[in-house]
Amino acid sequence: MSDKTQKSPFVITYQALSRMSLRCYETFGEQAIPSIRDAWYGMGLELGERLKTKRDITDFKSAAEAISALSFKLDDLDGVLLALSNTAYHFRTKSGQPCAVGLGDAGRPICEAVMSVNQGQFKSTCGIDVDMEIIQSCATGADCCEVIFRPR
Repeated sequence: MSDKTQKSPFVITYQALSRMSLRCYETFGEQAIPSIRDAWYGMGLELGERLKTKRDITDFKSAAEAISALSFKLDDLDGVLLALSNTAYHFRTKSGQPCAVGLGDAGRPICEAVMSVNQGQFKSTCGIDVDMEIIQSCATGADCCEVIFRPR
């Protein structure tokens, strides 16, 4: 999204859930993680269902293409797609770009919980559970985020 002043209702909702998730984690610590993960994974399931109606998604690769396009558009991410195949979806954000969901340096547990949104998207778009490997995360002090999703 190039014009930051005109955010879609979805982006506003996404940012609100991010702030609520962060506040819950700051208040309740590790015990909040399962609830945060459930909320984000559930949102991913819903997003995936919507995505399926707009794109021809038949397998992991076509799901990864659709999710990548949506994520980079909605989050206004600047980064590099390192791999997109039937065995892996691997991306890295631009160095120095802040966390797309505003987690700051909140830590790996909340990063993993929030990123489960993409696992939900894969599940609902192509029916495949995916493993997620967070290689680098701004939420752990890294200067970029790098994540790989692989079908189980």
